[in-house]
Amino acid sequence: MIGEKDKLTDSLTDYLEAVYIFEKENGFSRIKEIANFLSVKLPSVNKAIKELKKRKLLTHQRYGTVKLTDNGKKVASNLLSTHNLLVSFFKALGFNEKKSLKYGCYFEHIIEEKDKKKMAKLLKLFEKKNLWK
Repeated sequence: MIGEKDKLTDSLTDYLEAVYIFEKENGFSRIKEIANFLSVKLPSVNKAIKELKKRKLLTHQRYGTVKLTDNGKKVASNLLSTHNLLVSFFKALGFNEKKSLKYGCYFEHIIEEKDKKKMAKLLKLFEKKNLWK
C-alpha cells in the first residue's frame, strides 16, 4: 500500500477515487470526465494524474485513457470503502444525504484505520439490532 512518506494529499485521494469510480463503470477513465466529475480544470487533473503516475498508482497514455495499477486499485478501493462507511454512518445518525456526503468526504481524509474499524463495528451492531433506522 502506501507508506507514511508516500501519503497522499486530500486532493490526490479525490482524484484516485474518481479514477476508480470511472474504471469500475467503464474499465478506464479520461482526463476530461475526471475534471467534470470533480468540478476542476483540466490542468489540475493533468498535474494530479502525473503525480499519481509517478507514485505508480495509475497509468496514463498521453491523450488517452487513465487506468489504475493493481496497487492503485487497492488504495482506491480502501479509500472508497472508507468514504462509503462514513456516509452510511452519518446517514444512520439521521443526517440527510447531502450532509452525510459532505461529512463523509471530510472525515475520510482524517480518520485513522483503528477508528474506522470501530465505526464499522458500531454501525454493524446497530444495523443488526435494527437501531438507527
